[in-house]
Amino acid sequence: MTVIVKTHQPPSLATACVQWSGLCAQVQSVMHSRSTHPARTVVLLPFYQLHSVARQASQAQWPTGFTPRWETTTSWSQRLDCFVPSALDLRFDAAHDSLQAMAMLAKAGLADKQALLVPSLLEAAQQLGGVVAALPPGQRGDWALNARSVVAQGMGQGYPLAYEAAIARIALEWALASRYATDVLFDEATAAQLDCLIVVQGLQANALATALATHWSTLACTLAFDALPESGHVQLHRASDAHDEADRASACVLAHLNAGRTPVALAAVDRVLTRRISATLALHGVAVLDETGWKLSTTRCAAALMALLRAARWDAGEDAFLDWLKHTCVQTGLLSALEQAFRGQNMPSSHVEHARAAIEFIADNGQAMSADALLQALRQPRTISQWLVSLGDTLRSCGMWEALVHNEAGAACVAALQLQTPGNMAHFGAVMRLGELSTWVQATLEAASFKARRDDQTSAPVTVLPLAQVLARPFAALVLPGADEAHLPRSPDPVGVWSATQRLALGLPGRDALAAEQARVWQCAMTLAQVDVLWRSAQGDQAVLPCGWVQAMLAARTSLPLAPDPRRPVAVQPVAIARPLPSLPGVSPLRPSRLSASAYEDLRTCPYRYFALRVLGLQEASELDTEVAKRDFGSWLHAVLAQFHKRRKAAEDTVDRELLDSCAAEQRSPGSGFIPFAASWPQVRESYLAWLAQHEAAGWQFDVGEKSGERAHAGITLVGRIDRIDRLSRGPTAGTAFVLDYKTEAAQTSKARVRDPLEDTQLAFYAALLGEDDIEAAYVNIAERLTVSTPQSEVMAARDALLGGIADDVQRIHAGAPMPALGEGKACDYCAARGLCRKDFWTP
Repeated sequence: MTVIVKTHQPPSLATACVQWSGLCAQVQSVMHSRSTHPARTVVLLPFYQLHSVARQASQAQWPTGFTPRWETTTSWSQRLDCFVPSALDLRFDAAHDSLQAMAMLAKAGLADKQALLVPSLLEAAQQLGGVVAALPPGQRGDWALNARSVVAQGMGQGYPLAYEAAIARIALEWALASRYATDVLFDEATAAQLDCLIVVQGLQANALATALATHWSTLACTLAFDALPESGHVQLHRASDAHDEADRASACVLAHLNAGRTPVALAAVDRVLTRRISATLALHGVAVLDETGWKLSTTRCAAALMALLRAARWDAGEDAFLDWLKHTCVQTGLLSALEQAFRGQNMPSSHVEHARAAIEFIADNGQAMSADALLQALRQPRTISQWLVSLGDTLRSCGMWEALVHNEAGAACVAALQLQTPGNMAHFGAVMRLGELSTWVQATLEAASFKARRDDQTSAPVTVLPLAQVLARPFAALVLPGADEAHLPRSPDPVGVWSATQRLALGLPGRDALAAEQARVWQCAMTLAQVDVLWRSAQGDQAVLPCGWVQAMLAARTSLPLAPDPRRPVAVQPVAIARPLPSLPGVSPLRPSRLSASAYEDLRTCPYRYFALRVLGLQEASELDTEVAKRDFGSWLHAVLAQFHKRRKAAEDTVDRELLDSCAAEQRSPGSGFIPFAASWPQVRESYLAWLAQHEAAGWQFDVGEKSGERAHAGITLVGRIDRIDRLSRGPTAGTAFVLDYKTEAAQTSKARVRDPLEDTQLAFYAALLGEDDIEAAYVNIAERLTVSTPQSEVMAARDALLGGIADDVQRIHAGAPMPALGEGKACDYCAARGLCRKDFWTP
């Protein structure tokens, strides 16, 4: 669906004029009854976004004279005083408060539990800080006595929730010891500047505003917006999943804009869903003003900072190193060469180290430093202020600083972490390790909110906002996605460590208060002229119910259908997409001259995969991880057994178990990723030795391992390497060759391979390479519990058929036969060429 561009009119007060005219009339009446001057009258609004609307309403009510001062508690306190917090004050700033929380936990003997307890302590302290800030400073002492007794209830000897008790005590004392920026509102000097204080009630409780009205009772009064009609035009939309819900919500917004209903409010109930909708609207050229913002940690600049800290870890892998370099000033060509060196198969470690050493930066002192040296400098413990200085120096040296400070989100990251003012953290003397610093940086960026600035903020046709802030706003329509029981419950769960009794005694809102507040928010939202409510019926494989209010609406609308899909169907002329049919006719230079068992397996499975991967040489980039996969274990096991049998054959007196352990130790991969396989090695060894004893008892003896072979056939060369060849040592058929191929797959998988001899390429191919007349072949399945052999009883017939098939296929390729994508099942599920053949988009 596309948006039809119409002439945009400035936001009108038509929707909310009744509320604002009524409120202004009440304010005028109060000032008249008290004979107060507007310049000495303060009207406290419930939230800051009402400022601009209030100014417009004031111009209509008092067109030629003074108007009251429209404020919030925050803006009023900032206007009265420049508050400078002390080192111990609760600042509601994650960067400072989290460090203070760590220091307090350390003094309480809980330094080893900081990572676990800091988030809970911050949450509890900020909750109590809001309560204490709403108390006049002279009344906080009496409140503290009662609060300490409430917090101490049930915390005797052997208290089962010891950590929660410690958090509650520390949070209470921290909140009581702090000063707050809004304390100036309780000063007598503030009252001396006032003749009247009018508190406007919002949908959510504002303890500070209520306390000010009580404290200045001789000057204050409380007003509320007049209620609008019971309900506007509400449409209900049920979506199948989150993706469908985002699409439908975007279509609802576009439909309102096309109908000339602006501005449109988009409720931020589910932030992930809201981001999807905003991205869709941006694709349609719709300007969106986001009043809620998003976590600073989700920005690219925050990701770059975290990439640096991850790369500096002592155990950082090559992927983390490359991820960091991509954010630095390293030239693209040099970075590509380094990545190729890292991804190179069987690359010598000296080559990789040389490639890493080639990456250099110029430090602040003018000296050239390698990237590894720059990261090494970040691994020494230090205080937070020293960390901030070192981090800033490193960012400047590697070229990341300029990109940060000249980016809006990057500047927000620098400010949140106080990288330009490290002296502000000098009073924190505790030494932090790199891991602790990384945790602090991540938590700080998670807690900070980023709001992108817009030059045309007042003219954006769509505004993203919390649902509670639709009150008295001039919105022509509301789109409310995420109205399910998980994101919009009728009775929200109170957060924090407090019990229901403690919440009531401490003045924190309980479940009933939160439910009543949520109900007021919903009722107000439904009074807008046009409302679209959307919810999903499933989240993944879990069924999702609509929220309680929607369920009530559905019950009341039993005879009314849900709203139709707002998306407009678009007629698209289908175009057939044929599958690719490459060929190698005549004397093409791409014609292969060598063929291995795995390559011919690709040709038989899917000619297109053979063409893409074998002829053109296209390959997936290998992963730069340090984990040892089962395939790596199989390669290691092949090397161990090859070395074991080679030494065993050369030596006369050996103990198989000791020799096998010795070979395993020599071939073992370094690093912790190999530990699970090392733990299972004793069982693997015993099962293999048991099979070997039984195998040799039948007369078979090891001849050669890892044998490479070539054979000319049908104008090409067959090549391969056989894991192992045994010979029969006795009997009339002595000397018969036994081709063995090691497998770490399940025995059932190998049995499926040999079930149809003509479909098994590998053993037949090896038999062809060996070129003998009488050959036996089998897969050896090596496992912890039992090692067994899976023989291919008809290997000679399979070999002859294979050679005939190779000759026929080579002849057809040379003749220019097409090589279509014929793969099926697992062959396509794990195919590296799946994205090239585009099989999922073919026309049936």
